[in-house]
Amino acid sequence: MSKLIVLVLVLGLLVAGCSSIEIPPDLVNSTPGVDILPDLEPVNETPYPKDAPPGTVTWISPGKVEVRNFFAGARAEWNVTIHNGNSKAAEFTVKYRKPDYVASGYTEASLEAESWITITDPKPTLLPRETRDILVVVEIPEGAVVEADKWEFWISIKDITQGGLVQSELCSRWLIEMR
Repeated sequence: MSKLIVLVLVLGLLVAGCSSIEIPPDLVNSTPGVDILPDLEPVNETPYPKDAPPGTVTWISPGKVEVRNFFAGARAEWNVTIHNGNSKAAEFTVKYRKPDYVASGYTEASLEAESWITITDPKPTLLPRETRDILVVVEIPEGAVVEADKWEFWISIKDITQGGLVQSELCSRWLIEMR
């Protein structure tokens, strides 16, 4: 019976898309002489609704990125993937955003945190059914004072070619844990 429970749990994790990754050293830079680097981990749920084929809806991935062991002077990079599920080309905005809420134990990022975030392509135009990676870089200047040990910000992705009264926004949550 216990083997069956373990098998069900393993299959459940595979279906849910949970993954742990090893980050190559060239993705995370640190202060010379510092041996311990920040750890990045995308927390990836299925990026599109389960009842819709992946090419027919607009989605982003990962939904959440966790950066652990971060410190002033460090740099962490990760791609946010955007898929244009529209039948027409769409222009998106990709930008830093204050969160509507934060994870338990985290605080909202400080005011200066926005200046620590770089988005390589803040206004991409994607062709119909195109998927593209946008690099997000978090770099806290050396010597900067970070007020909270655990803080959160969001990366907002909006299709600005949407019409109508209701417009959707997709967000990737970034949870930062300082050392």
